[in-house]
Amino acid sequence: MGKILQIRVSAWTFSEDEVEKAWPLLWKLVWGEGGDAVPKKGVIELAQAVFDAVRAGLISDDKADALRDGAEKVEALRFKIEEALSSWQPRDADKLIYELEDGLGALEDIARKF
Repeated sequence: MGKILQIRVSAWTFSEDEVEKAWPLLWKLVWGEGGDAVPKKGVIELAQAVFDAVRAGLISDDKADALRDGAEKVEALRFKIEEALSSWQPRDADKLIYELEDGLGALEDIARKF
């Protein structure tokens, strides 16, 4: 790595449409109205948006209470993924990404009850 330019391993969502298809209720919950202001809507961004919505009171208290544990879990996984990527550990990040996707799936299941 140079003094100014850094090389980094990264992860990104290829198709935002696939994110909406995979987790439509979470997508609508956090981005349904006014979501156009969010420039990037990938898997990582959805995990963060759900956590932020729960933490900041952007959704009703009953929904936030139902989602809180799972939202905290995916947020912790998001940080672990970022750490693995910045530490050049793509295999670790890959394993964590599956956990993150499973966590979003569990949150989607909870959102079906709303």
